[in-house]
Amino acid sequence: MRILDAALDLMARGRSLDSLGLREVARSAGLAATSLYNHFADMDALGLALIDQACFRLRTGMSQGRRALIEEDPAAGLQDLVDRFTTYLDQHEAEFRLLMKQRLGNSALFRRRIQRELELLVEELAEDVRRAGERRGLPAMDYDRAAEAAVAVMFGFGAVALDLSPRARRQGRERVAVQLSMVFLGGRALAAGLRPGDAIQGRN
Repeated sequence: MRILDAALDLMARGRSLDSLGLREVARSAGLAATSLYNHFADMDALGLALIDQACFRLRTGMSQGRRALIEEDPAAGLQDLVDRFTTYLDQHEAEFRLLMKQRLGNSALFRRRIQRELELLVEELAEDVRRAGERRGLPAMDYDRAAEAAVAVMFGFGAVALDLSPRARRQGRERVAVQLSMVFLGGRALAAGLRPGDAIQGRN
């Protein structure tokens, strides 16, 4: 949408969502302020629309074909997950910056919306991993906590990647894929009764 693109463009040039006003966004979009008010009653409404757009793109971009790939080859599935996340960062950096800032920002309304979207992302990933594990005959584990940790790892990488060059972001993908493998392997070890300090039987 033209209005949302104008707001993102202003933020990409250093403005924060909290400092923007509807009239300024309208000018940037080449619209009359009265026209903008027909779409958004205030900046809270515009901010929620921006957050919803960012989260929708992130969730859909990372979910397409994810379950089938994880079921077929879990290691390749995790790498693909990281690749999709990095692609989102490359294509929608301003949106991700918005999510990171507002996740810890002053608006409780924005924080709650982002938290709910992250919970949906965790739920979707947990369900995909659960189904993949059942298909491969693996023992059950705490899928929700493992998925929550995996999303935290990716968002942590995303926060750092915002200040990296595209090349450095690509170089970091393999490290993040290893970290995700550690999360899910650790989850299965815990489900099997292992605890930190226990010896792990090596493969023959």
